[in-house]
Amino acid sequence: MEVYLRIIADTQETVIRELRVKGSTTLLNLQQLTLPLFDLSEGEMGSFFYSTPDWDQGQEVPMFAMEDAMPSMENTTVEAFFKSTSHGLYVYNFLDMNIFYVEKTKTEEEEGFENFVLISSVGELPSREPSEPVGSAPGKDPSQMSEAEINALYGLDDLEPKKNTEENDEEDVHDDPYY
Repeated sequence: MEVYLRIIADTQETVIRELRVKGSTTLLNLQQLTLPLFDLSEGEMGSFFYSTPDWDQGQEVPMFAMEDAMPSMENTTVEAFFKSTSHGLYVYNFLDMNIFYVEKTKTEEEEGFENFVLISSVGELPSREPSEPVGSAPGKDPSQMSEAEINALYGLDDLEPKKNTEENDEEDVHDDPYY
């Protein structure tokens, strides 16, 4: 069986890959085949998730099984994964959270000779330096950032206590009924 997939990156830019893969290919092999299509390097953890047509996340199929009977990417085929649904989510590198919407567009019973064929490619993922923290300004080294920039980066800028004048402090203390 041949399975046709459309993989859409969760980015502001339009980044889509359409491909044909043998149904007997494992999800782990599918990951290894598709990472270069998005210029992602190997070596990070990833998981597939079953999904509804509205892209609601369902049960996880992790990269490796923690128990013998547990499904994993290494023992789940593309055909088996898409037997009960036409939609799945794929998350790669849980620190960077590269999220992809994976949709089965059609199947064909007759298999071709190639295990994997890229049919079309649109757009590229935005480039990011490997050492660059998620959400940081491009090219900005965190060790060179001011305290205000770091607080803004991590959403801590509005957590600083409000400073009162001495006059306000005295009034606040005397107005406190528990003083």
